[in-house]
Amino acid sequence: MFPTQEEAERRYIAIFGTRARFVVMVLVMLCLTSIWSNILAFNFTVICIEDDNTSDPNLVYFTNSTVLTSFEKSFRTSIVALTALCANIPVTLAINRFGIRTIFAVLGLISGVSTILMPIAIEGGYAWLLVARGFQGIAFAGNFPVIGSFCARWAYWKQTGLFVSTLVASIQLAPAITMPVSGVLCEDVSWQSVYYIHGSVCIVLFAAYTFFFRNSPTKHPFVGQPECEKVARLKCTDKTVARQIPYATIIKTPAIWSVWIAAVGNFTAVNMLFLYEPVYLSAVLGFSPNSTGLSAALPPFAQFAMKLIAGAVSDRIYCVSELNKFRFFNSVAFFGSAIFFIILGCMPGDTATANNILLGVAAGMLGIATGGFFKAAPVLSQQYSHFVTGSFSFVHPLTMFVIPFIVDVLTPNNTQEEWRIIFWIIAAVAIITNIVFCVFVKGEPCEWTKIATHSPSVVKDVEQPDVARQVF
Repeated sequence: MFPTQEEAERRYIAIFGTRARFVVMVLVMLCLTSIWSNILAFNFTVICIEDDNTSDPNLVYFTNSTVLTSFEKSFRTSIVALTALCANIPVTLAINRFGIRTIFAVLGLISGVSTILMPIAIEGGYAWLLVARGFQGIAFAGNFPVIGSFCARWAYWKQTGLFVSTLVASIQLAPAITMPVSGVLCEDVSWQSVYYIHGSVCIVLFAAYTFFFRNSPTKHPFVGQPECEKVARLKCTDKTVARQIPYATIIKTPAIWSVWIAAVGNFTAVNMLFLYEPVYLSAVLGFSPNSTGLSAALPPFAQFAMKLIAGAVSDRIYCVSELNKFRFFNSVAFFGSAIFFIILGCMPGDTATANNILLGVAAGMLGIATGGFFKAAPVLSQQYSHFVTGSFSFVHPLTMFVIPFIVDVLTPNNTQEEWRIIFWIIAAVAIITNIVFCVFVKGEPCEWTKIATHSPSVVKDVEQPDVARQVF
């Protein structure tokens, strides 16, 4: 005899206890990872196709530089960023209106289908490739608004750093998985299989997401009342107020701009690493496709690990103010990575192993920023985090759009001497943006987050300055 719905819900609540939000968090992280993996797969298969001696005329533009101009080579990477930028505002508004369950599910389906169709698009010609890549960019536009919205509704205030670090770690988890898997598939199966596997996994993950996810813990059948009350503490519970975003006031806030500027420094380095690291390892250091895949997984894996560690540690440091924690974690991340990028630029091209290690350390150091500007965004913006954190989906593709043109112009021959300039530019951007962040960031929620509409327990907490200082 089948159990009733209420009996089933009680069983699941008994299984998950007050930890259902962590299960949901991991599922959302995997979905975010899948969308980014679908985009990165192209940057690896380019190496496979160019390494292939096929005579297929439909693929000649990958192997004959006279057919594809430098601008067209850059644009095939940047088109993802361009469509993500164009879709950013509509996607953010849709999430603000309908929540992330439906909107994110639709975006995941778009990403999965466009990835599965990518081989057909590549064989169909350059224009069709741009169309398929463009749809991947539209799907990617939802990633950061989803992170902001999810943390605003599902994260317990004491675990904000953990939730933020875990979700943004999808940026590193994607290449850590995609690069070695793509390397094996390219050498042992075919470059087309990279897209079929990635697209299929994406659809499966989002099917599970659609079934399991709810926009609010209170609506989830597996989340009990104690966990709902725990998550709701210090949160605005009025949907109407949360949707009425004070855009003008937010944009005039220097502390918010410091977070966005820090994001520019972070994503400039991240996009250079994860979009062009396979090219650097293959063309400059001479790694084979399979070795490139394994080696390319080192920097993102190091950054992924550091993000999780830094996020958890940041939540557990109580003897330092939140403002000083933001400054400390961000400075260690940005200044630390800048130092190793500078050293990497001074290295010769024949020290492949050492160069790869330095690249991994630089990326790992950058992961510590999860306790810096990444955590500052939801702390400063509170119920409007889906807009402030969601704006990273504008910063990320903006740097993604610019980086290919800079790299392709400055590294026409892919030599270590040419890449030295790239590494030093990345270091300079990291140093400058961190200084701006440390000067203007705040350690407590902005004034425009302190509204009167809260649950009774929240009002009591917000009105007590001592408690507010302990929390933030």
